[in-house]
Amino acid sequence: MYHLARYNGLCGNKICIPMKSGNHALAHHEPEAENSTKPTIERSPRAVTILEQIGTITQHRDVALLDKSIVASLTELTKVPHIQLLVIEARDADYKAAPVAWSEDGDIRFQPDLTEDDFLPLSHYPLLTLALEKQETVQGSLNPNSLPTDLQRYCDPIFLKGIPVACLNIDSQGKLGPQQVEVVTGMLAVYRNYLSLLEDSQKDTLTGLSNRKTFDYTVSRLLSACNKDCLEDGTQAGRRYLCAPENWLCVVDIDHFKRVNDRFGHLFGDEVLILIANIMRQSFRQQDRLFRFGGEEFVILLRNIAPDDAALTIDRFRQNVQSHAFPGGVGQVTVSVGYSLIRNYDIPSTVLGQADEALYFAKEHGRNQVHCYETLSDQGLLHKKEMNSDVELF
Repeated sequence: MYHLARYNGLCGNKICIPMKSGNHALAHHEPEAENSTKPTIERSPRAVTILEQIGTITQHRDVALLDKSIVASLTELTKVPHIQLLVIEARDADYKAAPVAWSEDGDIRFQPDLTEDDFLPLSHYPLLTLALEKQETVQGSLNPNSLPTDLQRYCDPIFLKGIPVACLNIDSQGKLGPQQVEVVTGMLAVYRNYLSLLEDSQKDTLTGLSNRKTFDYTVSRLLSACNKDCLEDGTQAGRRYLCAPENWLCVVDIDHFKRVNDRFGHLFGDEVLILIANIMRQSFRQQDRLFRFGGEEFVILLRNIAPDDAALTIDRFRQNVQSHAFPGGVGQVTVSVGYSLIRNYDIPSTVLGQADEALYFAKEHGRNQVHCYETLSDQGLLHKKEMNSDVELF
């Protein structure tokens, strides 16, 4: 007969877990003495508040809401009225930054859908430039001539895997107190670790683009936003509702990709996927969303762009791929693209299916082409699918 003993780290009580061996009887666990006292954990109201804010931050599965939440939590915990979170991205071989969430007049504001115009070179943020160079928090005076009510800015850069991704600016009258600094440091550690988890779960491992898992959520959020600001187009017998400005969904497929894998091997096939993902980043704008659906298929969400500009942008990407010299003897690679307009009250599967139809048309008519679902449909080259009225539901 033997038993396994382990300890409860919270109260220090020894717990015996009896284990039966052969025909021996089970050991009995002796009850605690009636007069034994258990230590209690005292939690201050401040500690409870911090735990509640951590719970609020980590309930989100969307990076934009996480950004808003960290600003709201730090505003509540530090009582500092002016806090700003900047996102940092590499654009045109240099880093640029844009405000994504900030506190203003007691309210928390954020803009989750940033555009190219929102991003400014780091020369507009000298304190941020210094913080990135030192890779540590820096402090500077925003109005050094107004002592003793000097407005101080704390600039805290946030890195993921050695790459700057964000920066927290805190503007305070005078220096922050030790407890405020401790809270900011701890909460930013939570934010950074949770952001890393979200990024890993939402990114394709090979290319770094967003993965299939995030597509439905991204399109659904876009459609929800369109519902708040849409234009009714009554020019056709069947009413349709269009987002203003227009958004488009593109499906990209690499032509004869199987031949690349068969002839050069999967390592070169992976290299082709990585390079095409890089060409996508260079060909499209900051506000566009890029996804890898798996295999050789990619999806692009073009946002706030007119029809003619969308067509030019997509075809420019096709030409960029065609003109790129792929290494390892692979040489030229081409892509076929089908795209469709995103209408209000569409569901992701509907618009994806329409873009797929345009893609199949491109594949069947020579590849290395770009086709729009609406154009093909208006020309009578595609047949709209209709529901079978003979289906019995009950």
